[in-house]
Amino acid sequence: MDSPKAVSFWQAINILVDKPHVINKRLWGSNLLSKHICQDVNDRYNHDIAISDLYLKNENEVLSFMQDFFLKTSLKPLDEKNTVEGQNNFVEIILLELLPKNYTDSHGFQLVCLEKDKATATFYDVTPKEYNQSLCPNFTYSFQLINEDILIIGCNDENSKSQKWLRFNVLPQIIRWMDQDLVTNNNKSGTIKDSLALVPNDKYYTRYNSLKLKYGKAMVKIWPESTDPTKFVFEDVAIATYLLLLWENTNANSSNKPVRFVDIGCGNGLLVYILTKEGHKGLGVDVRKRNIWNMYDPEIKLEEKTVTPENIHDFTEFDWIIGNHSDELTPWIPVMALRCSYNCNFFLLPCCAYNFDGTKYQRQNSSKSQYNEYLDYILKLCEDCGFNTEIDRLKIPSTKRICLIGRTRKYDNDQYETYNKKVLEIIINNGKEFQNTNNGNNFKARNPIEKVKNCTQIEKSVIKTVVDKITNFLLDGCNFEDKWNPGKELPIGDLVDQIPGDILKALKAECGGLQTLLKNNHHIFKVQKGKVQLRHPKTVEDIMKSMKIHKNKSSSIRVQIKPCWFYNNHPQGCPLTDSSCSYLHAIS
Repeated sequence: MDSPKAVSFWQAINILVDKPHVINKRLWGSNLLSKHICQDVNDRYNHDIAISDLYLKNENEVLSFMQDFFLKTSLKPLDEKNTVEGQNNFVEIILLELLPKNYTDSHGFQLVCLEKDKATATFYDVTPKEYNQSLCPNFTYSFQLINEDILIIGCNDENSKSQKWLRFNVLPQIIRWMDQDLVTNNNKSGTIKDSLALVPNDKYYTRYNSLKLKYGKAMVKIWPESTDPTKFVFEDVAIATYLLLLWENTNANSSNKPVRFVDIGCGNGLLVYILTKEGHKGLGVDVRKRNIWNMYDPEIKLEEKTVTPENIHDFTEFDWIIGNHSDELTPWIPVMALRCSYNCNFFLLPCCAYNFDGTKYQRQNSSKSQYNEYLDYILKLCEDCGFNTEIDRLKIPSTKRICLIGRTRKYDNDQYETYNKKVLEIIINNGKEFQNTNNGNNFKARNPIEKVKNCTQIEKSVIKTVVDKITNFLLDGCNFEDKWNPGKELPIGDLVDQIPGDILKALKAECGGLQTLLKNNHHIFKVQKGKVQLRHPKTVEDIMKSMKIHKNKSSSIRVQIKPCWFYNNHPQGCPLTDSSCSYLHAIS
């Protein structure tokens, strides 16, 4: 039996082999081309000599490559039935295609040899030399467990970048993986280890980059929303890629007709746009219209509409219901799919945690994070609705990446009406929000007019009152005879007492309270680590340098337009000259 240390070593090596992109930032991921359990006929062989002239040009040559490999090494591939559990004298051979993060770069090919009896994992670069691949070290190297130590064996120049990367990045990471608890917790949602488990990884890689070039870059350039296009555009491209492959896989044995889908809470509508352009028929609905909707073609169907439990029958014509960050409608997505028809499926990407009535979900178990607990809650709900629920992890720029998919039922079609009648009971038992059978009449939908809550809607007279009281308190008792004095630096808590109760209440209603208001007036106040002090005014030169660092065009910078607050309000005026201050020295 392997020692605990050996078990941890192989678990860490498996992570390195299965997910090389975790430690190698040049990789998007990898594609498993071949895997064999082998027996060494001659008991010993020299890896370096045996495969020194073996190279793989593309994934179409895998069969001939492996045949040559077995001939040169005298390794004999075995069926799983020929292996005996507990024996370690077998050699596992894995052939990987390394997929570059930069889609236009050459792919790499790596052969991995795992020798259990020697506790050694050896990595060979089998990419043709003319490819000039830079995705992995181009020399042979091994990680070996000797007693309690991990050693790197068979490397080249000690000062090469690849050698330093192996020593200072990969090796420490293997040790960390060994030291940490590699056993997943008992949460059902925590059992998801791999990304994109339900779609072909290689097809996803190709399709994602194709859609990224086709839609992503152009959309980033014209993005009219205030949100970050580099995040939201490519995230929707990734989700669209996943759904397209999922639907192809689901319809593999059918007529492959276009999928009819509805995206509940579609937001910017980009997901609807891409899926429609790729040949499917869909509708996006959201409580609030976005600016970008006007830029789409007329064929893109987007509707400003408040979705409630009462009108979910409006969507019975669709095959799939999509809940992509659907917020307060998240628990309703599987219910909607159930009640629409027996053949209706759903894709759900939970983010913010909500109950059935639109209130925020409160964590019940302190041993779990709110996100994991909410995932378990939604998963149980999906199963209660009669779905064989599948779970997967997406590759998107978000910490909330777990999706739930319902595309098959636990029951036959003739039991559909029975399950449909159970919906109300499911809601009552899971949500405990409804005291009568009202189909969710207590549900609170989001207001179509999104209220701005950043203290920018406070009356100017109130803002002036707060600013005057805070500055007077910071400057009280300070010496103004010598150099310019920015006043005292005080905790925010000490300043709260200076604000009348009714004004404080109004600030808190606008999210963030006093601190948000002070940060909004950053030209006056410096707020750091919970403390507040008057800011030293910035010069024109300071502004120019800051803009150059952030790569903004200096020609677009506007200085000396707004009046200088210090010039008009500080007891010593502004410490800068009229020409050097970035604000205008004029009596306001």
